Amino acid sequence: MYLIQSSDVYKQTESSVIDSSYQCSPVAGNIGSLPTLFNQDGSFNHEANSYLFYQKAIKAAKDLSPCSQALMAYYQFLEDNNLRWDHFLPVKRLKPTYLFRSHLLKQIKNGDLAYSTASVRMNQIVNYYKWLMHDDYLKIKNEKEAPFKVEFVSIQSTGMLAHISPTFSIQTSDLRIKVPRDSSSKNIRPLTPLSNDSLDILTSHLPQASIELRLQVLLSIDTGMRINEIATLTLDALKTAIRLAESEHRYELIISPQLNGVQTKYAKRRTIEISAELLTQLDYYRTSERRLQRVKKLNNKLDNLFELALGLKQEAVDALERCERHEPLFVSEQGNPVTAKSIEARWSELRSVIKKSHPTFIHRFHDFRSTYGTYRLSDLLEAGLLDLECMELLMAWMGHKNESTTWKYLRFLRRKKAFKVKFGILDNIMHSALHDEHGRENE
Repeated sequence: MYLIQSSDVYKQTESSVIDSSYQCSPVAGNIGSLPTLFNQDGSFNHEANSYLFYQKAIKAAKDLSPCSQALMAYYQFLEDNNLRWDHFLPVKRLKPTYLFRSHLLKQIKNGDLAYSTASVRMNQIVNYYKWLMHDDYLKIKNEKEAPFKVEFVSIQSTGMLAHISPTFSIQTSDLRIKVPRDSSSKNIRPLTPLSNDSLDILTSHLPQASIELRLQVLLSIDTGMRINEIATLTLDALKTAIRLAESEHRYELIISPQLNGVQTKYAKRRTIEISAELLTQLDYYRTSERRLQRVKKLNNKLDNLFELALGLKQEAVDALERCERHEPLFVSEQGNPVTAKSIEARWSELRSVIKKSHPTFIHRFHDFRSTYGTYRLSDLLEAGLLDLECMELLMAWMGHKNESTTWKYLRFLRRKKAFKVKFGILDNIMHSALHDEHGRENE
C-alpha cells in the first residue's frame, strides 16, 4: 500500500477536450491537499479515498492523519492476507474486521503497538464501514453479513454533574479495543510533573542548552502550551498579549491557527497565560541578531518556495506556507520553521547530559505541561478559589477538550500533598534560567 499526499483538491471542477485529450480544471472549493491511498499494484483505492474526501470536504476534518494511517494499516493487512474489504462470512471470527482486531491485539502483545493507537485505528475502521454502508458502497442483506455488531455500553460519569447522572450510555461496536486506565499501565502514563528537586536539577542544566531550547522549555512550564503550539508560536500571537487585571506579573495571549497561525490541538482558539518576565525575554529574543540571521535564511526559502516545493514533503510545504502568513518565533539554524520533532530531539540530547549525573531524571518534554498544570492548580487552591472555579480556569488555559482531563490534576494533588506549593516557585526557576551568567553567553 502507498499513502501519498496530493496537491490541492477542489470540490468543483469542469472537464474539457483540448486537442483530442480530456482535461479537468478546478472551479471552486479548494480544500487543500489530501492523503491518497494507492493499492500495492498502483491502482487508486476508490472507496478509501472517497471517504477521505468526505471527511475533509463535508465533515471539515482538521487532521486526517489518524484516519489515513488506520486505512493504510487495514488495507495492508487485507492485502497481506488475501482478504476482501467487502466480503463477510457468516462466522464472526473469519470476517476481515474481526481478523484485523486480532491482528492489532497481537501487535499490542508483541510491544509493536500501544493500546491507544490500536483503539484509534479500530474505531476509525468502524466509522469507515458505517460510512460505506450509509453511502451504499457496502450493501448488507442480513445481520450475519454485517462487518460488526452494534452495542450500547454504560460509562461512569466523572463530570461536575456526576451526582445527578452517575452513568450515561454510548453506542459502540463489539470490535472496540479497551484502553487500560490504571496508573500502572505501560500504555497510559500517569501525570509526572517535575518535583522541586527535579526542577532544581533542570535549572542547573538549562544554561547548557541553546537559548531556543531554554525558552521552549520555559514556555511549556510557564504556560502549559503543548509542544506543537510552542513550535508554531508566531510573532502575531505575541502581539495579542494583554496584562491580567488582577495581576501585574502575568499576561494573557490568544493562540489560534486562523488568527495567528499557532497550531493548537483541535484547531481551537484559546487563551493562555504567561509571565511578564518570560514575555519580555521572548521579545528580546525576537529582535536578537541570532534569530534575525535565521529568519533571513527562512525568507530566502519563502522567496523560492515554488522551486523548493518540488523536493519537499507536503507537510514541510504547508509549514513554509504558514510562515508566509505568520512569521514564526522559532526558526532552525538552517532557516526552517521549528517542528515538535526537532524540539523533542534537542530535549532528548539535554536529558541525556542530565542523566549522566542524575540517572533518575527521565522526564519527557510533555511533563513540563503537567508541571504547569499541577503547580498552577495548587496555587489557585491555595488562593481560596472553589474547586470548580479552579477547574474552569485551568481547563481554559490548558485547552482541555474534556473536563475529566482537568479533574485528574485535582485528584493528583489530593493524593500528593508534596505539591501543595506556590506557583511562584516556577517564577524563581524562570529567573534563574533566564539570567544565569553562563546562559547569557549562549545567546
